[in-house]
Amino acid sequence: MSIFRASDILPHTPMAPPPSSVRELGDGLALRAATTADAEPLATFVGDTLRAQDGDAPDHHLADWTRDLLEGRHPAFAPADATVVTDTRTGEIVSCMHLLSQTWTYGGVPIPVGQPELIGTRTERRGGGLVRVQFELLHRRSTEQRHQMQVITGIPWFYRQFGYEFAIERGGGPVLHIDGLQPPEPAPGWRVRPAGLGDITFLVTAHAAAATRSLVSVPRDAALWRYELEGKRPGSAARREIRILERDGQPVGYIVHAISLYGHNLTVMAFEVVAGVSWREAWLVSLHYLKKTGEAMAAASPGTQFRVLSFWFLAFEHPLYRVFQFKERDEGYAWYVRVVDLPGFLRTVAPALERRLAASPCAGHSGTLTLGFFRDGIRLTFERGALKTVEAWEPAIAVQGLELGRVSNDPRRPLAMFPDLTFLQLLFGFRSLEALEAAFPDCVVRTNEARALLLALFPRSPSDVWPVI
Repeated sequence: MSIFRASDILPHTPMAPPPSSVRELGDGLALRAATTADAEPLATFVGDTLRAQDGDAPDHHLADWTRDLLEGRHPAFAPADATVVTDTRTGEIVSCMHLLSQTWTYGGVPIPVGQPELIGTRTERRGGGLVRVQFELLHRRSTEQRHQMQVITGIPWFYRQFGYEFAIERGGGPVLHIDGLQPPEPAPGWRVRPAGLGDITFLVTAHAAAATRSLVSVPRDAALWRYELEGKRPGSAARREIRILERDGQPVGYIVHAISLYGHNLTVMAFEVVAGVSWREAWLVSLHYLKKTGEAMAAASPGTQFRVLSFWFLAFEHPLYRVFQFKERDEGYAWYVRVVDLPGFLRTVAPALERRLAASPCAGHSGTLTLGFFRDGIRLTFERGALKTVEAWEPAIAVQGLELGRVSNDPRRPLAMFPDLTFLQLLFGFRSLEALEAAFPDCVVRTNEARALLLALFPRSPSDVWPVI
């Protein structure tokens, strides 16, 4: 198992246009790259514009996160990696967008990723295409940075119009109501304490081991753990509280949770225990700690009540669920994903696909698999279990007869068909082939051989993504 370093984030240059370059957009508006001088006005803009749904007050946590980015705290972000649209008559910011560079892994294979974030437009300026023009610039720069995919969390539907598809599992873990909850006493020798710089080696190893459960994850080396522990403002929306689980004076696990209550909820983002240690015992000591922490947060904020422990961020198949029976689960969501060069992406992750194939009933397969997306497609060629070629492929439209999705001897017809961007759901393990076929009548697999290959290469797989933000 390899451990990736913060330096594995590809060297990047700030996003164009350079600070001195201004693009006039008409109606008194201009687009430019941000500078350090924008830190405070941009933080104020983000906090005010990106309020909680129906919120009455600005979000100071998002404002602090923006300050951290513009002041250079993030390991792979410079002020010019943000764009701002200003009203040239007043100097006021009316829209903005940020691009965060990082490295994720797919089946253990490192993938350079660009994450658009903190995107917003003044309410009275929405509908004028300001986000679209910034996305055009961001996507061009993301390609220049050699990012093989872009990802974003965000509002329903909106980012689909820019080439994104919900494709990576995000959330959907259980909730636990704490009213009247009296957890059993934890076993002797356990305690929970704040993580410190002396715990970084342990955190690197424990996190890497946990990541093996996930198709998509985010590797963290010592430098990135240092960034998580001391690189962010106390009030930043990007900061998380990290706690070490100790047994008999030795670190054996960790908990990651929110810095404050969200409504009535204390949200847990990660809970991990090393091999050979009881998850049940770790859970009991963690439950005591989390209950007391939520109560303390509520007591420190007059008028606030603590009612729920939320494990929404935990992966859908987390080991915790095998040692404690939760009665209620929140609805899951997903990461938006954009992959422009799909053949190039598949060539990069070929080692992961070949490992899956070797462990399946299709081990050692030789042959060709053509996938059609109706306007375009890809062709994969296998030789004795090795993925030899992946290339763009265009389904022919001048084929005799109707396309009914039945078995055909004409090689110009794709062996499987996926509408729009739905293949990304299969590629990233978010939906099984069966689920896609049930949801989309025009998702068609023509032959048994193609079905067996798709099931071997792209099974439903959990992912647990903690981005570098």
